Amino acid sequence: MQTVDEKPETIHLYVVREDDRKPPSPLPVTLAVLCLLVIIAVTVYSGNHPYYEHQTLRIPAQFLPLQIFSATEPIIPTGVKRYAATTAHGTLTVTNGSVIEATLPKGIIFTGKSGVEVVIDEAVFVPAGSAAGYGYVTVSAHAMVRGKSGNITAYDINRVEGSSIYIRNLTPFHGGKDSYSVPLQLPQDRRTAIDAARAILTAQEAKIQAFLAYPCNETTQVKNLVVGLSWTCQFVTYHIPAFYHVTGVRIIGKNLLIDVWFVVRPMRIWVK
Repeated sequence: MQTVDEKPETIHLYVVREDDRKPPSPLPVTLAVLCLLVIIAVTVYSGNHPYYEHQTLRIPAQFLPLQIFSATEPIIPTGVKRYAATTAHGTLTVTNGSVIEATLPKGIIFTGKSGVEVVIDEAVFVPAGSAAGYGYVTVSAHAMVRGKSGNITAYDINRVEGSSIYIRNLTPFHGGKDSYSVPLQLPQDRRTAIDAARAILTAQEAKIQAFLAYPCNETTQVKNLVVGLSWTCQFVTYHIPAFYHVTGVRIIGKNLLIDVWFVVRPMRIWVK
């Protein structure tokens, strides 16, 4: 048996270092986050700022029975009318017991028992007395002082001038009045009362939950410093869905044109 010696085989080993693995890029993640933020922002903005749409509805008007409102307000006078004092007037009777005629000049003054002075309005001729009787004449006179104190009673003037001229007032004087003032209704006083009555009617009208079809017909009456006001009003009503918000109502014939706005509901898109 023979032994064959094999030649040893030489093996060469080479160690090659692998390249370092590069870290992943952050760009896709950043873009994904930005897209998500945009979606959230749009969603939040849409919720806080919904889309409004305006529309005009045309529906039949439902006329209600006529409503009558009434109110009264006193007219309070704010003006003042003043009246001056007036002078009392009367008649003096002059008797002449002398055989000599006499003349009394205009403006001669006589003082009565009450202290009121009376002046004659014109010169007067007093005839003389005779066997048939005394000379007799009357003359108009007035009180020197204005007011009711000049209304002297009968025989307040009872005087003798000289020895035979008698001056008397056989009847009382009259017409003397003191100064006074009374309330005076001015044009604006009536307007003030009417405005106050209209304010009451406006408050009554506002309680009606309906639309006023036409301006109310107004009737005014004034009696004993009181203004009476009445309105005859025609109302209409209508019914629309609750999500509408009314901004204006107009009546055209027997129809109503109603301006509304509403929030548009977002459309749902189903994706299978």
